[in-house]
Amino acid sequence: MERGLIVVPLGPLQSNMYIITGPSGIFVIDPSVSLAKTEVFCSTIPEFAGISVGKMDVKAILLTHGHHDHIKYVNEWIKAYPDAKVFFSSKDDELLHSEYWNCSYMEGEEAHYSFEYTDLADKDDQVIYKDSAIEIKVYETPGHTMGSVCFLVTLGGRRKLFTGDTVFAGSVGRTDMHGGTSKLIIKSVMRIKTFDPDLPIYPGHGTDSTIEEEIRVNPFFDL
Repeated sequence: MERGLIVVPLGPLQSNMYIITGPSGIFVIDPSVSLAKTEVFCSTIPEFAGISVGKMDVKAILLTHGHHDHIKYVNEWIKAYPDAKVFFSSKDDELLHSEYWNCSYMEGEEAHYSFEYTDLADKDDQVIYKDSAIEIKVYETPGHTMGSVCFLVTLGGRRKLFTGDTVFAGSVGRTDMHGGTSKLIIKSVMRIKTFDPDLPIYPGHGTDSTIEEEIRVNPFFDL
């Protein structure tokens, strides 16, 4: 399978699920879309036949934070791919156990989550996955939630930053929910602002951008 990125913008509140493909296998960021819907969405890609029944080589499932619209189907993905490593920050663990704190109540649901994961808390600026083809580094970027993180993925010599709900094209994540703080999200944004201007960013909602473009148009990059 060629190196690539598939954006599946079909999660709750139009959240983006990202599927990274390459020689190493598949990496899923924010599994907010069901396996069945994912297979339909990817039906024009022959290699994805059978993804809904565990026939793909999913290496890891990476969670940017603990809100329902980003992790709704995490347990379904884990069940289909039990050997995949799950990465998540324990600083958001309390969100998993409250429909109010994980915001599933906004969909009329009372979702609680329980799963094993490799803890990203206090792993800032560390490589969490690496092989001959791919490297994934985590950055702790609190503000939207206390456990929010960004993932810097290098594949085929190209880097991409997955920002979850920390940075959007033209804006930032809200801070009025449990664990949110405007002071910390601005600190996180100011840190991201120092990254390579050409670095593409892929947010949890909406379209992709670059650091350079956000410096130009995003008012939160100018505080």
